[in-house]
Amino acid sequence: MDEKEAAIKSRLEGVLSSVLCPVVGCWPLHGCENDYYFDGSTESYVLEVWPVGMPEQDRPGGNGDLRTDRDVLYELAEFDFSELAKEVPLEHFHFSQWQAIFEIGWKEFGHEVELRIHIEPRAPEDD
Repeated sequence: MDEKEAAIKSRLEGVLSSVLCPVVGCWPLHGCENDYYFDGSTESYVLEVWPVGMPEQDRPGGNGDLRTDRDVLYELAEFDFSELAKEVPLEHFHFSQWQAIFEIGWKEFGHEVELRIHIEPRAPEDD
């Protein structure tokens, strides 16, 4: 990663931390996984973020629960975008209920940049 890309990634991570959750603080405190890349289809630098999921713990003893598949738990959060709107000149702010994602974009460093904040964690990878 060159110096320009490192600066863009750092800026996107900084802006992400301004997306507050009134329940606990900011996103990084909840834990998240992210990918940084250049999206050639939109000509933008992207920081894509997912909440961390974890396998549901086995319950001790019998409780009549006959499920064999383990569910994935993740922390639910509220989002406050008011500070974000003060910090960056937003060009688009889109929420897709179908994809469970916020897409937030603006121009900076002479390029399009975008945060893609997922509400649900990534699907668990097969081991």
